[in-house]
Parts: sequence; C-alpha cells; structure tokens
Amino acid sequence: MSSWILLGGAFLLSLTLYFFSFPPFGLFPMAWIAPLPLLLMEERPSFKNPFLLWWLWGSLFFFLSLSWLPGTMESYAPVAPWQALLAYGTLSFYLGIYWGLWGWCSHRLLSSGIPAFLALSLPLAFLEYLRGHLLSGFPWLLTAHSQAPFLPFIQGAALIGVYGLSFLLAWSWGGIWDVIKGKRKRGAISLLLPLALILWGVIRMDNIPHGPPLKVALVQPNIPPRIKWDPTQGKNQMKLLTKMIQKACKKRDLVVLPESAVPYYLFQDIKETRFFLQRVQGCNAYILVGTNHWVMKGKEAFLKNRAYLLSPQGWNTGYYDKIHLVPFGEYVPLARFFPFLYTLAGYREGFLPGKNTKPLPFPSLPLGVDICYETIFPGLVRSQVRAGAKLLVNITNDGWLGRSLAPYQHLTAALFRSVENGRWMLRCANSGISAIISPKGKIVASLPLFTQGILRGQVEKVAIATPYTLLGDWIPLASGLISCILLVIRGFKIKGLFDSKEKS
Repeated sequence: MSSWILLGGAFLLSLTLYFFSFPPFGLFPMAWIAPLPLLLMEERPSFKNPFLLWWLWGSLFFFLSLSWLPGTMESYAPVAPWQALLAYGTLSFYLGIYWGLWGWCSHRLLSSGIPAFLALSLPLAFLEYLRGHLLSGFPWLLTAHSQAPFLPFIQGAALIGVYGLSFLLAWSWGGIWDVIKGKRKRGAISLLLPLALILWGVIRMDNIPHGPPLKVALVQPNIPPRIKWDPTQGKNQMKLLTKMIQKACKKRDLVVLPESAVPYYLFQDIKETRFFLQRVQGCNAYILVGTNHWVMKGKEAFLKNRAYLLSPQGWNTGYYDKIHLVPFGEYVPLARFFPFLYTLAGYREGFLPGKNTKPLPFPSLPLGVDICYETIFPGLVRSQVRAGAKLLVNITNDGWLGRSLAPYQHLTAALFRSVENGRWMLRCANSGISAIISPKGKIVASLPLFTQGILRGQVEKVAIATPYTLLGDWIPLASGLISCILLVIRGFKIKGLFDSKEKS
C-alpha cells in the first residue's frame, strides 16, 4: 500500500511541476526537474508498466493544459457539448500516447545501461517531432516551450530548433539523474552541454545583427467572435477598421490587421468593401489585411483563408493563402472515408489550403506571413524564410480561445519561430495578444487580451540565415534513428554496452 502512495505522490509532484513550468505561469525552472520524481519511482521492483504510467501522466497534462478546447469548439463550430468533450478527451489521450512511448523507450534504454542523458533525450526529441507531423501534426506545448522566459537558453533554437531544445532539456534530466544515482562525474560532464548552450545564448543576445528600421503598427480591433460574421454588424465593423487604420498609418511604413479582419470577401464583395478600399488609399502605408476568398472546385464552393498586402494606393500587391488548416475547424480530415465526421464538425464544405510559401513583396523586406495555427509549425515558417522572408508576420483571431491558457500557449509557440530563423515577428491578433517579437524571442511590446488598441513599434531588417534555417530538424531525425538502433540492440539482449565503470 505504501508503495502505491509513494508512486501516486511522485506522479502528482511531477505533473504539477511540469504543468506550472509553462506560460502563463512562467515557473520555467520547474521543467528542469519535473519528470525526475516519477522516473525515480520506476526503479522499484514492483514497477512493471512504464508505458501505461507515462501515458496516463501525459494524458492528464494535456487534459489540464487543453481545458479551453471544449468551449472553443462549441463557439467556433456548431457542435454539441458532448461532442466537444469527446473530442477533447480523445485528443488528450492521443497526445498522451507520445509520453507513454517516451516512458517505455527511456525505461528500456536505461535498463540496458545506456547513459541517462541519451536514454531520456533521444526518444523525446524524435517523439515530439513525430507529434508535430503525424496526422497533420500538433506541436503544441512542446517541452522546450516551457523555457520561453529563459532567453539565454532559447537562443539555442537558432542552432538546433525547438525540437533540439527539447532534446537538451531531456539531456539535462539525464545528467541530474546520474548525479542523484551517484554517477556524479558522468552527470556533471553531461550537464556542461546545456550550460555551454546557455553561455552561447548570452553572447548571441548581444550580437544579433541590426538592419534598417521599419516603423509598424498592429491593429487590434477586439471584435467579439460571435458577431464577427453577423451580416447586420458588417458595416459597423468596416467603419471601425477604417477608423483604426487611418489612426494607425500615420508615419508608419506597414500596418497589419488580424486574420479575417474584413467580414466580407475583400475583392469579391466590392459593393460592401469599396468604402474601406477608398479610405485606405490615403494612408501612405502598406496594409496587410486578413479576409476570406471563395473559389469553385467542381460544382462546390470553398473558402480560402487569405491575407492581402495592399499598397499605399490601395492596390493588391500579393496575397498569401493559409496552407496548414485547422482540423475540424477549417476542414474535416478523413471525412471522405468516415462521413460521420461531418456531423462532428458541423459542416461539409470548408476551406481549401494554399500551396505557395513565397513571401509577399513588401519593399526591401519581404513578408513571411503565417495565419493563426500555422505559427506552431517550425518547418512551415522555416520554408518561408528559406524562400526569402526577411520579416515574419503572424495574423490570428484568438478570440475563440477566450480568457484561457490558450492565447499564452499560442504566443509562446510564435516567439520560437523568431529565434529559430533570426527574424523579427509581428503578431497581430483580433482580441490579443498582439506583440512585436525580436529575433532573440523577447516580446518588446504587446497589447493585452480583449482590449481595443493600436500597437506601434519598430522592427529591423535581418538577412543573415541561422544554422537552423539552413539545416532544419536534423537532431530529432538523428535521435529517432539512434533510438531505433539502440532498441534493436536491446532486443538482442546486448546489455551493459554503455555501462559506466564509475562506482557510486
């Protein structure tokens, strides 16, 4: 009985430490030790099933962290409460599987004598990468995201990306594990690697190159999502946007509006949008504006989630169509094979994805635009920078997320894209959190949730490519290959191959 009490206590302690290490709580040091209480309990002779234990642990973490999801689904899509709860629970248990696999892999590697810093880090990096790609991907709340306030450490994303930082955090768990288990020399030596990265990060923060300044303004209209597409409110919204743009564009080079800011089809509902287009012509600034655009595919009409870049004369200089759509929010995955999923989503015809990552042609500073959810995907933003983007822009409508953990979690993912690629980022949200983010991942200015306002600031052109932009996610891929090789060796009972001779 006492062993079960100890296990339960360690389980809750690890879960609490890990949960509160993420924004908005900001207790990032907790993540450096969070899994260790539960890992230490795995050594008890009565312990038999690491997969089940860590699956439950991971599922509960996501269940707590994604508590905003049912309310968002009920607001965003016409689904019943029971459907939203079913989706919420299913997603939490699905995401927990990756932690279950990590627990199983790390347990087998540790029991084979693999050094703890490898046994814990190799599976984690690969499994988080897999989570970011499998079934359209969901790299939300990655382990490295817990370190967003720790600027010296997250500079390493410019070298190895966010998955590489998760690798190093788990590597540190292994180093601390060795110190606790009496293998102090090996543990101390392994901890030199994350320490070196932190020292490098301090140096990088003082040596980021500067470029010509650009004056920008972000418009946060704070239009409630429930009236966003109300046809009786459209004209009032257009008047509000026009008034805010005219204020924002004074002595600015670029003005940014959020995702789907215009409640009409900007260049298709000309009768409704002519007033808006005429008024922005006198602003003497480029304007990036989110809207929807409908297209025909066969006999069916679909939407494009689009951002237009308007010249100071009001001309369309280019547009970007959202590539990575939100499952069950903008399209219904696998519905062709499982038609009942249309019922869960509440619609049939949704959005069509874009295909082009080419930057929008803002003079001397091409814009890499991503819309809403896309900012959580490292590879997508990296492809835009490789295509020539010099300034990153994320437009979103997080009003659906309410006053929850989600807006902070979403913002956290966005700032890693700035560090990875060494670019400034403008994040414009309908209801917040709008922010200007530097290449070091620092939020230099922001507007709080559910306030109406204009965020003015300055960014710079940075053209140098980071190692991550050039090389991509080689660490999680290499980690997956090495993990598979070591597990195969473990399967052949070649145990103790990497055992340390250091005595406790």
